[in-house]
Amino acid sequence: MARRLLIVDDEETLTFSLYQSFILSKKDYEVATASSGEEALDKMKEEPYDLVITDIFMGGMSGIELLKIVKDEYPQTEVIVMTAYGSNSKKDEVEELGAKHYVEKPFEMKNLREMVFGILG
Repeated sequence: MARRLLIVDDEETLTFSLYQSFILSKKDYEVATASSGEEALDKMKEEPYDLVITDIFMGGMSGIELLKIVKDEYPQTEVIVMTAYGSNSKKDEVEELGAKHYVEKPFEMKNLREMVFGILG
């Protein structure tokens, strides 16, 4: 059975390039995207995901709020949090909330793919 990955970011260009990177990775992943935390939760209600990659700062629900809900309602789902506005306090906060990784933008796509492959196999 294919592993399921959900990419959540309101920055359309980044979301598309991440989507393309994982679709073309030669891994058997089902990849979906959402442009908001609210849209991500709607998708998660329909089908479970193994991994969510989310930005912290988005319109509406923040990635931190999304992380809290995912870890509460879907504890088996791993979460990678990414941000362009990194800080040690944010890193500590998301790790305490259960994020698997914290990634600062800009990042090397290769490094993010390795994190995902490490989680999803």
